[in-house]
Amino acid sequence: MLYYFLLLLIPVANCVQNISQKSYNRKVHPQNVIAFSTVTAFMALIFFLVTSGFRLSFDVRVVPYSIFFGISFALAWVGSVEAIRCGSLAISNLIVSSSLVFPTGYGLVMGEPLTGNVIAGVLLLFTALVMINLKTENGKRFSLRWLAFISLSFFANGVCSISQNAQKQALGEEYSHEFMIIALALSILLLMIYGFITSKAFLKDLRKCFLYSAANGTANGALNLLIIIIIGNIPNTIMYPSMAALNMIAVFLLAFFVYKERFSRMQYIGYVLGTLSIILLNL
Repeated sequence: MLYYFLLLLIPVANCVQNISQKSYNRKVHPQNVIAFSTVTAFMALIFFLVTSGFRLSFDVRVVPYSIFFGISFALAWVGSVEAIRCGSLAISNLIVSSSLVFPTGYGLVMGEPLTGNVIAGVLLLFTALVMINLKTENGKRFSLRWLAFISLSFFANGVCSISQNAQKQALGEEYSHEFMIIALALSILLLMIYGFITSKAFLKDLRKCFLYSAANGTANGALNLLIIIIIGNIPNTIMYPSMAALNMIAVFLLAFFVYKERFSRMQYIGYVLGTLSIILLNL
């Protein structure tokens, strides 16, 4: 029961991230998402240092998992940002959301049972994601550049999840903080290199986004810590689809009641299907 309660905290952390990102987009112009991502990774690293109580014990066995996660974390951000710049935001979000197939599939490979409820729940979830995100955006054409970057983000997000699972399976409860600290340090380095290459005002942009990305990074650290704790205690085939559906519903409630956004009929139906998917997945 404890782990299902922790699962319910994940959309709370995700909403804090959404509020931070939306505030940054509204109040800072022009935005530099790579700078924002760099500070986010830095604050997540600080979060893991503080929550470890600075009692760290590094083991060489954790390094390969950290490298895979760190590189994938940076590539996922770069791929997503560049895909949105040159293609459809809605379709890009749909594809990135679909990366949950990687950890879900990983759970099946590791021998987790696949019940009828899980199959129905996942199908409903994907239907909901399509209905919410699949809308026409005039002037946005698909290109090879967009395809390359969205594929990068899709696969990198999947590798992030699999790296967390593999690390937990190999080392148990040990070295989770160390795993994330090494990974985030590597991500920060890669994002900074990319940031300096692509923007002459990168240092200035780091300062401008700090307040918003500090909140985003702290929430991101909490979200990743919750995921690491839950891995192995709830089957991946239930955990990741439920997490995606809960995040989807939480963002809807935030947008509807706080930001007063309104949606199309198809989107409302999609959110209802997303809610039903949570029920089916956890029966």
